[in-house]
Amino acid sequence: MEQHSVEVTVLGARGSVPVSGKRFSRYGGATTCVLLRADEQYVVLDAGTGLMSLPEEAMRSPSLPLLLTHPHVDHLLGFPLSPCVMRKGFQLDVYAAEREGLDAEAQVRRLLSPPLWPVGPEVLPADIRFHDLPQLLHLGAFTVENMEGWHPGGVSLLRLDAFGKRIVFATDCTLDEYLMPKLAEFGRGCDLLLIDGQYMSDEWLTRSGFGHNTWEFVTRFAHEEGVPKLRIIHHDPQRTDDMLDCEAEKLHEICGPEYDFAKEGEVIAL
Repeated sequence: MEQHSVEVTVLGARGSVPVSGKRFSRYGGATTCVLLRADEQYVVLDAGTGLMSLPEEAMRSPSLPLLLTHPHVDHLLGFPLSPCVMRKGFQLDVYAAEREGLDAEAQVRRLLSPPLWPVGPEVLPADIRFHDLPQLLHLGAFTVENMEGWHPGGVSLLRLDAFGKRIVFATDCTLDEYLMPKLAEFGRGCDLLLIDGQYMSDEWLTRSGFGHNTWEFVTRFAHEEGVPKLRIIHHDPQRTDDMLDCEAEKLHEICGPEYDFAKEGEVIAL
């Protein structure tokens, strides 16, 4: 029987703004970006500053799909100078749902235009093509579906299937009584759940309207749904390595080592 491989690489796990320094070296300071590979097919999720670390092998194929969950700046900041837009003639296919009346191209142009940035995407060396994010999308070995989450301005939650493995990417979304059963059904049978857990329970009173979750809440949700492997993403920029280590100890005591806080550069084989 032919063997297939599916891998997930965390290129950026930070939320809101990138951070740097010794206090952020283990979990990383780059904002949200995840690379998926199924055999020779690569897919990128979000274009945070982690996109600057896109590996060379991801650009060996003629084109690369980039799926944007939403256009907030921390999820787009890696786009203007990333390797995949600076290579002459390389085809980058950008997919996004309409937000605030703007299609995928218009969303990116909001950032890549004066006075925020001196040039638009048409000046970049790559061949950048923009697409609406359909309900069902086939990208090589991957089948991609999406559902709408709750976040200021909207957000797409993504489910990607390849070779019998299922990955759910649920960043920047507050789970409530309405969304929890919908996400549970959407993600049923997933092998890996990447989910926003930016805050801690004692912070929730002042942050409940920000469009994120506490790690304690999403951990309970995932455990009750029988999710075998969990990575909490979108770490708060104030959360240092030592602070995340402390929370990770609590998490491991409850759920074991398959539930963890995502680390920049981590490769998860499924």
